[in-house]
Amino acid sequence: MRGWKGLTAFAALSAITSTGCLAGNRLTQIDPDFLPAADVVQDWHERKAAGIHTLTGSPSWHDFMSIVEAGMEEAGLIDVIRDPFTYERWFTSDNADAGQWTLTLDGKSVPVASYWAYSGSTGESGVTAPLLLYDKDSPPESMEGRIIVFQVPGLTEPLPKLFQEAGYEFATDEETIGTNQILSSDQWYQTNYVTRFGRLNAVMKDSGAAGALVVFSMGPERAAGLYTFPLLEPGIVGVPGLYLDRVNGAPVIEAAKEGREATLRLIAEREQVNGHFYTGFLPGRNYGSDDDEYVFLITHGDGPNLTQDNGGFALLSLVQYFSNISQEDRPRTLAVMIDSQHFTPHRHMDDWYEMHPEIVEHIVATIGVEHLGQREYTEQGDRFIQSGLPETTIVFAQDNDTLINGAIEGIKVFAVPRTMVQSPPRGGQGNWSGMSDVSVKKNYPGYGISTNMSAYWSTRAGIQTFDSELFVKQIGLAAHLTGVLMSISVDDMALPLKEK
Repeated sequence: MRGWKGLTAFAALSAITSTGCLAGNRLTQIDPDFLPAADVVQDWHERKAAGIHTLTGSPSWHDFMSIVEAGMEEAGLIDVIRDPFTYERWFTSDNADAGQWTLTLDGKSVPVASYWAYSGSTGESGVTAPLLLYDKDSPPESMEGRIIVFQVPGLTEPLPKLFQEAGYEFATDEETIGTNQILSSDQWYQTNYVTRFGRLNAVMKDSGAAGALVVFSMGPERAAGLYTFPLLEPGIVGVPGLYLDRVNGAPVIEAAKEGREATLRLIAEREQVNGHFYTGFLPGRNYGSDDDEYVFLITHGDGPNLTQDNGGFALLSLVQYFSNISQEDRPRTLAVMIDSQHFTPHRHMDDWYEMHPEIVEHIVATIGVEHLGQREYTEQGDRFIQSGLPETTIVFAQDNDTLINGAIEGIKVFAVPRTMVQSPPRGGQGNWSGMSDVSVKKNYPGYGISTNMSAYWSTRAGIQTFDSELFVKQIGLAAHLTGVLMSISVDDMALPLKEK
């Protein structure tokens, strides 16, 4: 398949099962021999890493999606639906050495950590203008013709309630489970400050400013390649922006206090591109009838690096596994959906659920999967290095003892390290995050699997950040959870009634 030897995994699975279908008890007693091997998973990710990111509509996104989709359909996914959409993609080089985003101060080049996605662009010569330091408590009356310098604060203790350590139903490795939580939360907070907490895009929009510089409270290695969530609305800010780390940003801040000039250069392009939602079905025994029930598997297919968006490989692994159980022995249908509007401007601008009421009416449970196989990073001075531990895996579970106990069992069976089970609806156990929140937003019984994000808001998170053996363990856990949702009755996974 397109020269990607990793996809021979399904052929290997088919050969292994040539003597017959998997026994019915393998819905919940997951057979590791039918999960992808670590070397196959490594091959998948090395191919993906060559494209740096899979931002929707880009060549690397088309390549990634075509490989995942081909694998899904080879494994038996049928009645595939591709819901198309178009949007205007803003892009520049992700290579700092390409010279497409630069800053010059006092005739000297200032190292730039990254670019502000969907900010704007300059001509080849850039823009030269006086610097102006922004103060949110006393904003300037006019920013016209200036390059505005923003400072992004890091989290300080005591942490805001949103970031405080949360409880859990179960955890492994309790002595290390929360040791990197502050850094991971701070990374998420600072990276999302630009378009979420600080709404700097709103400050810049229609300001007449010549440019923007954002100085993060991060060292050079930690800030390198930062890619923030795009805008909440379609389009671009209209003001070109660059990102600086705290070391190289310090002299820029001082220069802004004095109103000195700098030259900012950001060469970016814009193009109309095509993307799509991908939906398909691995039929259960009642497929096509009014009695059919769906377990809904969801992930996102777009993101800025190797593992921020490798959920497509996770769902492919699950479809391959359960395809080895005969349709008659699959009590429910697996409905698979890959959402590629996760990192586009105006996220989720199309409501898939409204588009497909005929699918939604059959969903009885759901599981969201994303961000697998990630190694933990920590900052030591100005260095940003691997801690030697995996990122903490979080299994979100709805408020149901059967579901929670199923998650705990799966974690133990597959020995997934540094893993916790949280049930946010029970209170005091954090918040649903990422694709896992489909369960709680739609009030479905179900799960979410995600991880902390110490180094994964960056285009620099490549193959060196990935652990294929961890991925396989997490996939084993995901298969176990899917089997639980395939097997137990609707009554046994019922949720407490919501108070009106």
